[in-house]
Amino acid sequence: MPDTPFRPNPHRTAVVLGSSLLGVYAHAGFLNGLIDRGFHPARLSGASAGALAGALYACGLRGDDLRHAALDPKMRWSYFDLGFLWRMPGVGSVLWANGIFHGKGKVRHLRKLLGDAQLDGLKLDIAVTDIESQETVIRHSGPLPELVMASCAVPGLFTIQNVGNHRYLDGGIAAEYPFEHLLDRDDIDTILIHRIQHIENSSPVVNWETVAKSVGCTHHTACKALHAHRLRIAADRGKRVVEVTTTTPFPSIFNNRHAVPCYEAGHATALQSISPS
Repeated sequence: MPDTPFRPNPHRTAVVLGSSLLGVYAHAGFLNGLIDRGFHPARLSGASAGALAGALYACGLRGDDLRHAALDPKMRWSYFDLGFLWRMPGVGSVLWANGIFHGKGKVRHLRKLLGDAQLDGLKLDIAVTDIESQETVIRHSGPLPELVMASCAVPGLFTIQNVGNHRYLDGGIAAEYPFEHLLDRDDIDTILIHRIQHIENSSPVVNWETVAKSVGCTHHTACKALHAHRLRIAADRGKRVVEVTTTTPFPSIFNNRHAVPCYEAGHATALQSISPS
Protein backbone atom coordinates (compact mmCIF):
# COMPACT_ATOMS: atom_id res chain seq x y z
CA MET A 1 0.00 0.00 0.00
CA PRO A 2 1.37 3.48 -0.79
CA ASP A 3 2.74 5.40 2.20
CA THR A 4 0.26 8.19 1.54
CA PRO A 5 -2.96 8.27 -0.50
CA PHE A 6 -2.34 8.93 -4.17
CA ARG A 7 -4.55 9.73 -7.13
CA PRO A 8 -3.48 8.58 -10.57
CA ASN A 9 -5.37 9.67 -13.67
CA PRO A 10 -8.45 7.39 -13.60
CA HIS A 11 -8.72 7.59 -17.39
CA ARG A 12 -5.31 5.92 -17.66
CA THR A 13 -5.62 3.51 -14.74
CA ALA A 14 -6.63 -0.14 -14.73
CA VAL A 15 -7.73 -1.86 -11.51
CA VAL A 16 -6.78 -5.53 -11.12
CA LEU A 17 -8.75 -7.68 -8.68
CA GLY A 18 -6.93 -10.79 -7.54
CA SER A 19 -8.21 -14.27 -6.86
CA SER A 20 -9.12 -15.17 -3.28
CA LEU A 21 -11.58 -17.48 -1.52
CA LEU A 22 -14.87 -15.54 -1.35
CA GLY A 23 -12.85 -12.43 -2.10
CA VAL A 24 -15.94 -10.92 -3.71
CA TYR A 25 -16.74 -9.43 -0.28
CA ALA A 26 -13.54 -7.39 0.04
CA HIS A 27 -13.34 -6.61 -3.68
CA ALA A 28 -16.89 -5.22 -3.65
CA GLY A 29 -16.00 -3.04 -0.67
CA PHE A 30 -12.87 -1.86 -2.44
CA LEU A 31 -14.80 -0.94 -5.60
CA ASN A 32 -17.41 0.95 -3.61
CA GLY A 33 -14.58 2.74 -1.81
CA LEU A 34 -13.21 3.85 -5.19
CA ILE A 35 -16.69 5.09 -6.09
CA ASP A 36 -16.88 7.04 -2.82
CA ARG A 37 -13.59 8.68 -3.78
CA GLY A 38 -15.05 9.60 -7.17
CA PHE A 39 -12.46 7.33 -8.82
CA HIS A 40 -13.71 5.38 -11.84
CA PRO A 41 -10.92 3.40 -13.52
CA ALA A 42 -10.67 3.08 -17.27
CA ARG A 43 -10.60 -0.71 -17.07
CA LEU A 44 -10.95 -3.66 -14.71
CA SER A 45 -9.26 -7.04 -14.87
CA GLY A 46 -10.03 -9.95 -12.59
CA ALA A 47 -9.45 -13.60 -11.84
CA SER A 48 -11.81 -15.84 -9.87
CA ALA A 49 -13.46 -13.74 -7.12
CA GLY A 50 -11.95 -10.69 -8.80
CA ALA A 51 -13.76 -11.55 -12.02
CA LEU A 52 -17.01 -11.94 -10.08
CA ALA A 53 -16.75 -8.57 -8.32
CA GLY A 54 -15.58 -6.94 -11.53
CA ALA A 55 -18.58 -8.31 -13.42
CA LEU A 56 -21.03 -6.87 -10.88
CA TYR A 57 -19.35 -3.46 -11.11
CA ALA A 58 -18.97 -3.51 -14.90
CA CYS A 59 -22.70 -4.24 -15.28
CA GLY A 60 -23.57 -1.09 -13.35
CA LEU A 61 -24.06 -2.24 -9.75
CA ARG A 62 -22.95 0.52 -7.39
CA GLY A 63 -23.27 1.39 -3.71
CA ASP A 64 -25.90 -0.57 -1.82
CA ASP A 65 -26.76 -2.64 -4.91
CA LEU A 66 -23.18 -3.85 -5.25
CA ARG A 67 -22.86 -4.45 -1.52
CA HIS A 68 -26.09 -6.47 -1.37
CA ALA A 69 -25.24 -8.56 -4.42
CA ALA A 70 -21.79 -9.46 -3.04
CA LEU A 71 -22.91 -10.17 0.54
CA ASP A 72 -26.16 -11.96 -0.31
CA PRO A 73 -25.92 -15.53 1.10
CA LYS A 74 -27.36 -16.75 -2.21
CA MET A 75 -24.14 -15.65 -3.87
CA ARG A 76 -22.19 -18.09 -1.73
CA TRP A 77 -24.68 -20.95 -1.75
CA SER A 78 -25.13 -20.82 -5.51
CA TYR A 79 -21.79 -22.59 -5.87
CA PHE A 80 -23.17 -25.78 -4.31
CA ASP A 81 -25.29 -28.59 -5.74
CA LEU A 82 -26.38 -31.96 -4.38
CA GLY A 83 -24.56 -33.76 -7.17
CA PHE A 84 -21.42 -33.47 -5.05
CA LEU A 85 -22.62 -36.61 -3.22
CA TRP A 86 -22.01 -38.57 -6.41
CA ARG A 87 -18.95 -36.67 -7.66
CA MET A 88 -16.92 -36.49 -4.45
CA PRO A 89 -16.07 -40.22 -4.30
CA GLY A 90 -15.06 -40.04 -7.96
CA VAL A 91 -12.78 -37.07 -7.38
CA GLY A 92 -11.28 -38.67 -4.28
CA SER A 93 -10.64 -41.97 -6.02
CA VAL A 94 -9.69 -40.30 -9.36
CA LEU A 95 -11.91 -42.87 -11.09
CA TRP A 96 -14.62 -40.49 -12.33
CA ALA A 97 -15.71 -36.83 -12.15
CA ASN A 98 -13.30 -33.92 -12.66
CA GLY A 99 -14.81 -31.72 -9.94
CA ILE A 100 -17.08 -31.84 -6.91
CA PHE A 101 -19.53 -29.07 -7.90
CA HIS A 102 -20.72 -28.27 -11.42
CA GLY A 103 -21.24 -24.51 -10.99
CA LYS A 104 -24.51 -24.32 -12.92
CA GLY A 105 -26.26 -22.79 -9.91
CA LYS A 106 -23.75 -19.92 -9.94
CA VAL A 107 -24.46 -19.28 -13.62
CA ARG A 108 -28.21 -19.23 -12.95
CA HIS A 109 -27.76 -16.85 -10.02
CA LEU A 110 -25.65 -14.47 -12.09
CA ARG A 111 -28.23 -14.52 -14.87
CA LYS A 112 -30.86 -13.42 -12.36
CA LEU A 113 -28.60 -10.53 -11.34
CA LEU A 114 -27.16 -9.56 -14.69
CA GLY A 115 -29.49 -11.08 -17.26
CA ASP A 116 -27.89 -12.62 -20.34
CA ALA A 117 -25.08 -10.10 -20.18
CA GLN A 118 -22.18 -10.37 -22.60
CA LEU A 119 -18.61 -9.43 -21.78
CA ASP A 120 -18.40 -7.68 -25.16
CA GLY A 121 -18.20 -3.91 -24.74
CA LEU A 122 -17.72 -3.97 -20.96
CA LYS A 123 -14.59 -2.39 -19.51
CA LEU A 124 -13.66 -5.73 -18.00
CA ASP A 125 -11.13 -8.47 -18.76
CA ILE A 126 -11.62 -11.95 -17.29
CA ALA A 127 -8.80 -14.45 -16.80
CA VAL A 128 -9.51 -18.14 -17.39
CA THR A 129 -7.29 -21.19 -17.87
CA ASP A 130 -7.76 -23.08 -21.13
CA ILE A 131 -7.20 -26.75 -20.34
CA GLU A 132 -6.64 -27.69 -23.98
CA SER A 133 -3.90 -25.14 -24.73
CA GLN A 134 -2.78 -25.19 -21.07
CA GLU A 135 -2.40 -21.42 -20.89
CA THR A 136 -4.00 -18.41 -19.30
CA VAL A 137 -6.49 -16.72 -21.61
CA ILE A 138 -7.80 -13.19 -21.11
CA ARG A 139 -11.37 -13.02 -22.35
CA HIS A 140 -12.84 -9.76 -23.63
CA SER A 141 -16.02 -11.21 -25.10
CA GLY A 142 -18.52 -14.01 -24.56
CA PRO A 143 -21.33 -14.91 -22.14
CA LEU A 144 -20.57 -13.11 -18.88
CA PRO A 145 -22.16 -15.48 -16.30
CA GLU A 146 -20.45 -18.53 -17.83
CA LEU A 147 -17.08 -16.81 -18.05
CA VAL A 148 -17.25 -15.62 -14.45
CA MET A 149 -18.01 -19.15 -13.26
CA ALA A 150 -15.19 -20.51 -15.39
CA SER A 151 -12.77 -18.02 -13.83
CA CYS A 152 -13.90 -19.20 -10.38
CA ALA A 153 -13.63 -22.93 -11.16
CA VAL A 154 -10.94 -24.10 -8.74
CA PRO A 155 -9.56 -27.42 -10.06
CA GLY A 156 -11.03 -30.41 -8.26
CA LEU A 157 -13.57 -28.30 -6.42
CA PHE A 158 -15.47 -27.47 -9.63
CA THR A 159 -15.90 -29.36 -12.86
CA ILE A 160 -14.31 -28.16 -16.07
CA GLN A 161 -16.52 -25.38 -17.45
CA ASN A 162 -17.65 -25.52 -21.07
CA VAL A 163 -18.00 -22.05 -22.62
CA GLY A 164 -18.85 -22.36 -26.29
CA ASN A 165 -16.20 -24.60 -27.83
CA HIS A 166 -13.74 -23.93 -25.03
CA ARG A 167 -13.05 -25.79 -21.76
CA TYR A 168 -11.91 -23.62 -18.89
CA LEU A 169 -10.82 -23.70 -15.26
CA ASP A 170 -9.85 -21.08 -12.65
CA GLY A 171 -8.19 -17.99 -14.08
CA GLY A 172 -6.05 -17.65 -10.96
CA ILE A 173 -4.10 -20.86 -11.61
CA ALA A 174 -1.27 -18.95 -13.32
CA ALA A 175 -2.62 -15.37 -13.24
CA GLU A 176 -3.55 -14.62 -9.66
CA TYR A 177 -3.34 -10.92 -10.59
CA PRO A 178 -4.05 -10.76 -14.34
CA PHE A 179 -2.33 -7.64 -15.64
CA GLU A 180 0.33 -8.74 -18.15
CA HIS A 181 -2.06 -8.14 -21.06
CA LEU A 182 -2.39 -4.51 -19.94
CA LEU A 183 1.31 -3.81 -20.42
CA ASP A 184 0.90 -3.46 -24.19
CA ARG A 185 -1.88 -0.87 -23.92
CA ASP A 186 -0.77 2.67 -24.68
CA ASP A 187 -3.89 4.07 -22.96
CA ILE A 188 -2.96 2.54 -19.57
CA ASP A 189 0.01 3.83 -17.59
CA THR A 190 -0.98 2.90 -14.01
CA ILE A 191 -2.07 -0.55 -12.80
CA LEU A 192 -3.67 -0.68 -9.35
CA ILE A 193 -3.71 -4.21 -7.93
CA HIS A 194 -6.05 -5.09 -5.08
CA ARG A 195 -4.85 -8.18 -3.27
CA ILE A 196 -6.50 -9.93 -0.33
CA GLN A 197 -4.71 -11.70 2.49
CA HIS A 198 -6.17 -13.35 5.56
CA ILE A 199 -5.43 -12.68 9.20
CA GLU A 200 -2.88 -15.19 10.43
CA ASN A 201 -4.44 -18.26 12.09
CA SER A 202 -7.98 -17.15 11.12
CA SER A 203 -8.43 -20.06 8.72
CA PRO A 204 -9.34 -23.59 9.81
CA VAL A 205 -6.10 -25.47 10.46
CA VAL A 206 -5.03 -28.94 11.52
CA ASN A 207 -1.77 -29.91 13.19
CA TRP A 208 -0.66 -32.32 10.48
CA GLU A 209 0.39 -32.10 6.86
CA THR A 210 -2.35 -32.52 4.27
CA VAL A 211 -2.60 -32.80 0.50
CA ALA A 212 -4.49 -29.49 0.47
CA LYS A 213 -1.58 -27.77 2.22
CA SER A 214 0.93 -29.20 -0.25
CA VAL A 215 -1.15 -28.19 -3.27
CA GLY A 216 -1.74 -24.71 -1.82
CA CYS A 217 1.97 -24.22 -1.17
CA THR A 218 2.82 -25.32 -4.71
CA HIS A 219 0.23 -22.96 -6.21
CA HIS A 220 1.33 -19.93 -4.20
CA THR A 221 5.01 -20.57 -4.91
CA ALA A 222 4.38 -20.63 -8.66
CA CYS A 223 2.13 -17.55 -8.49
CA LYS A 224 4.72 -15.56 -6.54
CA ALA A 225 7.41 -16.35 -9.11
CA LEU A 226 5.13 -15.45 -12.05
CA HIS A 227 4.01 -12.25 -10.35
CA ALA A 228 7.60 -11.14 -9.74
CA HIS A 229 8.37 -11.84 -13.41
CA ARG A 230 5.41 -9.74 -14.57
CA LEU A 231 6.41 -6.88 -12.29
CA ARG A 232 9.87 -6.84 -13.92
CA ILE A 233 8.25 -6.70 -17.37
CA ALA A 234 6.02 -3.83 -16.22
CA ALA A 235 9.03 -1.88 -14.97
CA ASP A 236 10.87 -2.46 -18.25
CA ARG A 237 7.88 -1.05 -20.16
CA GLY A 238 7.54 2.01 -17.97
CA LYS A 239 4.23 1.02 -16.36
CA ARG A 240 3.48 2.07 -12.80
CA VAL A 241 2.17 -0.86 -10.74
CA VAL A 242 0.77 -0.09 -7.29
CA GLU A 243 -0.28 -2.98 -5.05
CA VAL A 244 -2.68 -2.44 -2.16
CA THR A 245 -3.58 -5.17 0.31
CA THR A 246 -6.74 -5.77 2.31
CA THR A 247 -6.33 -8.03 5.34
CA THR A 248 -9.51 -9.87 6.29
CA PRO A 249 -10.65 -12.73 8.48
CA PHE A 250 -10.77 -16.02 6.62
CA PRO A 251 -14.33 -16.10 5.19
CA SER A 252 -16.42 -19.15 6.02
CA ILE A 253 -18.09 -21.06 3.20
CA PHE A 254 -20.81 -22.18 5.61
CA ASN A 255 -22.03 -18.82 6.95
CA ASN A 256 -21.81 -15.08 6.31
CA ARG A 257 -20.26 -14.25 9.67
CA HIS A 258 -17.19 -12.58 8.17
CA ALA A 259 -18.80 -11.19 5.03
CA VAL A 260 -19.45 -7.69 6.38
CA PRO A 261 -16.01 -7.31 8.05
CA CYS A 262 -14.37 -8.40 4.78
CA TYR A 263 -16.44 -5.88 2.82
CA GLU A 264 -15.67 -3.08 5.25
CA ALA A 265 -11.94 -3.88 5.20
CA GLY A 266 -11.90 -3.63 1.41
CA HIS A 267 -13.80 -0.35 1.53
CA ALA A 268 -11.32 1.09 4.04
CA THR A 269 -8.39 0.03 1.85
CA ALA A 270 -9.74 2.08 -1.07
CA LEU A 271 -10.30 5.14 1.10
CA GLN A 272 -6.79 4.86 2.55
CA SER A 273 -5.17 4.37 -0.87
CA ILE A 274 -6.90 6.90 -3.12
CA SER A 275 -6.89 10.55 -2.19
CA PRO A 276 -10.06 12.64 -2.61
CA SER A 277 -10.49 14.52 -5.87
